[in-house]
Amino acid sequence: MKKTLLGAAMIAFAAGAPLAAKAERLSLSSWGSPKHYQVAEFVPLFEKLLDEKANGEIRLKTFAGGEMVKQQFVATAIPQGTVDISLTTLDNWSGRVADVGILTTPLWDKSMAWTRDNLKPGNAVFDYFDSQLREEGAVIIALFDIGPPVVSTSFPIAGPESFANKSIRAYSKGSAEVLQALGAAPTIMGVGDVYSGLQRGTVDGAMGGLGGAVGLKHYEVTSHMFVPNGVLGTLIHAYVMNKDKFDALSPAHRTAVMEAAAEARDYMQQFAIDKLSSLLDEVRANGNEVTIVEPGSEMWDAFAARLESLTAAARENYSAQVQQVISAQ
Repeated sequence: MKKTLLGAAMIAFAAGAPLAAKAERLSLSSWGSPKHYQVAEFVPLFEKLLDEKANGEIRLKTFAGGEMVKQQFVATAIPQGTVDISLTTLDNWSGRVADVGILTTPLWDKSMAWTRDNLKPGNAVFDYFDSQLREEGAVIIALFDIGPPVVSTSFPIAGPESFANKSIRAYSKGSAEVLQALGAAPTIMGVGDVYSGLQRGTVDGAMGGLGGAVGLKHYEVTSHMFVPNGVLGTLIHAYVMNKDKFDALSPAHRTAVMEAAAEARDYMQQFAIDKLSSLLDEVRANGNEVTIVEPGSEMWDAFAARLESLTAAARENYSAQVQQVISAQ
């Protein structure tokens, strides 16, 4: 029987019959709360769409909660090929690509709706940052806005002066610069360490995404949530892929990856927009006092004035090219 099967295989091969293609395998890493929409909504849909678009020829292995790569190490892990695809805060690449830091400054004033409609391949902003990361060994497959950062604290915030001398967790170099401009003492801390840091009083507060703060239940160890509503900048995240791995894929498989990521990203971005108000309701329901800065209010103007020097510095520090790309949109 074995000889018969072997003989049939040899005859088929000699006759030019195609052999079954071996499935391509890709790994995807995320960090933070697995319930956060940038994970819970994006990853399953991306996996489903990738399977469909690649005709089952790509298998995705996922690792959640920083199991494979922690947030702060993505910019090293992706170029090294530790993992094929990873969630990242784009500003975490500022050590390699200085211009990404502009996304956390007041010069970036785009809404989540603008991001949903425009921050895609073919858009000048997407293509600019993608070209920069490609030089560092990474390809951006999706860019999205998870909303303005919030600050979970053990103290009330009535204005910029409330931050004076407070130890606040920052998630990146850019967010640390914003906090420092407000008089706070920023400390870069991985997302997995925030809950215990707040609980033990290692930090007085933590800046980060609203979905992550709720998903990781920061309201259990804080009493207040400050919602700057964009006056302190926003949070641009991405899924990035190792460039060598991406380039090694067939053209059809590269197209499948990009199309699946784009469709999953569009769905997740709209989900994030729709989810914001209910997340704040959950924070209130768990006993936190929520302070929202409304555009045009006295508090908004106070924060904008306090950050004026940071805005001026951003114009000096970031390249004319990236400023032109952003302002032209």
